Amino acid sequence: MSRHRFAGRAGAVIVLMTLAMAMPAAASESDSGGLHDSEWALTALKAERAWKISKGAGVTVAVIGTGVDATHPDLRGRIVRGKDFAGGSGGFGTREEGRVEQSSTHMAGIIVGTGRNYRGDGVYGLAPKAQLMPLGVYRDGKPQADATAKAIRHAASRGVRVIDVAVSFKRPTPALRSAVKYALAQDAIVVAGAGDNGKDGNRATYPASLPGVVAVVATDKKGAVWTSSHRGGKLTLAAPGVAILTTARNNNYWTGDGTGYAAPWVAAGAALLRAEHPRWNSRQVVQKLIDTADRKGSAGHDPRYGFGRIAPAKALADRAAPPASTDLSAAGQRPRTKPASAEKATGDESALVTIGVVAGVLVVLAILAVVLISRRRPPHNNSHHG
Repeated sequence: MSRHRFAGRAGAVIVLMTLAMAMPAAASESDSGGLHDSEWALTALKAERAWKISKGAGVTVAVIGTGVDATHPDLRGRIVRGKDFAGGSGGFGTREEGRVEQSSTHMAGIIVGTGRNYRGDGVYGLAPKAQLMPLGVYRDGKPQADATAKAIRHAASRGVRVIDVAVSFKRPTPALRSAVKYALAQDAIVVAGAGDNGKDGNRATYPASLPGVVAVVATDKKGAVWTSSHRGGKLTLAAPGVAILTTARNNNYWTGDGTGYAAPWVAAGAALLRAEHPRWNSRQVVQKLIDTADRKGSAGHDPRYGFGRIAPAKALADRAAPPASTDLSAAGQRPRTKPASAEKATGDESALVTIGVVAGVLVVLAILAVVLISRRRPPHNNSHHG
């Protein structure tokens, strides 16, 4: 996972210069200026279109990790009281535990950033009107599996319906398995990065590999899967996760790569849908994200992309409710709607049929015209009678 820290306004200027050179001139949809213009992921996800329908108001997303710096200008007013479960000094989850590269403040900016810093030129999250509950699970710089299980249960038991687990483990403990099952039974959506070990053994990580968890892989600006993303297994969706600009503690900013930076976009997308469709259950929300995802690779489930990269604007625009009984516990879910490739093929076939019909009609009209003209034409040599 590559990481870069940017301190204060000087860091922001460097970010803008660097990303401006890397991005095409027409990439930004926003007129906000500043850091917001450099958030390529918001452009890729068509956030401006999504925000015309929902910004996540009334929904709380839990982020399980180091705790969040609630004093950051782009996060003020969006962080609710959380809790530390690992015996650290995180208090209510509003202070950091762990190294800066592990910071859950990064995830918070991706989900609920308000852009208020620098007079509106700060970082925006995909669900800027949602709230975020920080839950700390780090002790001595390492995440604790049992603490993570307690944090998942805590969030679900308090009505949090979207949970981003920003930590991972090589093996699942019984408590972690039980906590995920409990959260799913409480109608919560549990999201986690699929893992950053695609080049290093590609072993399953947890809780991402547990049944029912939305496992997310990272994509770059071109839509390609990040080379270190976990491949195969129970992948569900893809989301931007390379060169992600976001908030950092002590009023700073940060860019990072990894599936841990991709999962918050999916959590935020789920928050947008939950705000817009409060009667939909968690399975319906996830299914809608699957149905409307931008397909890559195979038409259905792909071992690299899952069901494709999330498209929150498309998901919000498609208001049809998926079946309430949708089962997302298996890795091989199939989309309820036609994938993009099938839609394109169907569209091409329809176009060909239409062209054929029009051509046929023109031929018939031409024949009729010839017949009518022939009937109206006066016969040769009968204009005079002998």
